[in-house]
Amino acid sequence: MVSFCKQFLLIVVSHETLKGGQRVNEKRLEKGLSPLKLHRIPLIEDTNKEPGDEDKMSSSSLRKKKLGTRIKPFQMNENIPIHPHVIGLTGGIASGKSSIAKRLENLGAGIVDCDALGHRAYLPGTKCFEDVLQAFGDEIKDANGTINRKALGSIVFSNRDALNKLNSIVWPQIAELAKAEIKKLRTEGKDIVVLDAAVLLEANWNKFCHEVWVAIIPPEEAVKRLMDRNGLDPDAAWKRVKVQFSNQERVNIADIVFSTLWEPEFTQKQVMKAWDEVEKVLKSSSL
Repeated sequence: MVSFCKQFLLIVVSHETLKGGQRVNEKRLEKGLSPLKLHRIPLIEDTNKEPGDEDKMSSSSLRKKKLGTRIKPFQMNENIPIHPHVIGLTGGIASGKSSIAKRLENLGAGIVDCDALGHRAYLPGTKCFEDVLQAFGDEIKDANGTINRKALGSIVFSNRDALNKLNSIVWPQIAELAKAEIKKLRTEGKDIVVLDAAVLLEANWNKFCHEVWVAIIPPEEAVKRLMDRNGLDPDAAWKRVKVQFSNQERVNIADIVFSTLWEPEFTQKQVMKAWDEVEKVLKSSSL
């Protein structure tokens, strides 16, 4: 029979955690326990660090290096045409998703801006316009007869049922417009098309895409950006953040993940990595 010693003999520390180990021993002495040996080990230097990274190798620095690279093997969506290669780009509010889309456009991608298509869907005379008014009343109309999206937003962002009702009206209309735009960009010769959509996953529009790219930032940073950009108070900003999918829910579906938390040059480096990844796919599919 094998027995194991259940008594702690030492604590492994680094230069950074030495004080923490010393504090543990202080607490042990206060409780009448003998101090533990502190075994100090050096940290591994990160020889491939990016500008602004820590000198040490850590799990956070390794995760940062994965930004812009594939986090799972690519699988072609066989339910849509091979050409063009459609990338669904999504992210939470204030995540910097649109700035990433602009960088991809500069590299030659065709962009389908689903927010802009949403504005088209709300135009007077459309089925969507009539259905939204019927559901939410004439009080959401401006004096010029158009839908006041700010007034509508104040209703739906604080009421899950109201938001679901609006989405059931608007999302199918935007999807049809988006599919038409993808076809148009295909006829214009675009090999890569980015479906830029904040609600890509919530609306299940990723079924129109070959892969999903996601932009994430910490919720606290999203709230700060909303307060700075939109002039929202903290409560209003948190409401908008919490009503969305979480970062983890998006990452679970993502093929590639970005973060705009750092300097613009690092965002560009992530985009270039991702662009290289998709060019590899296009090259292999043409063989």
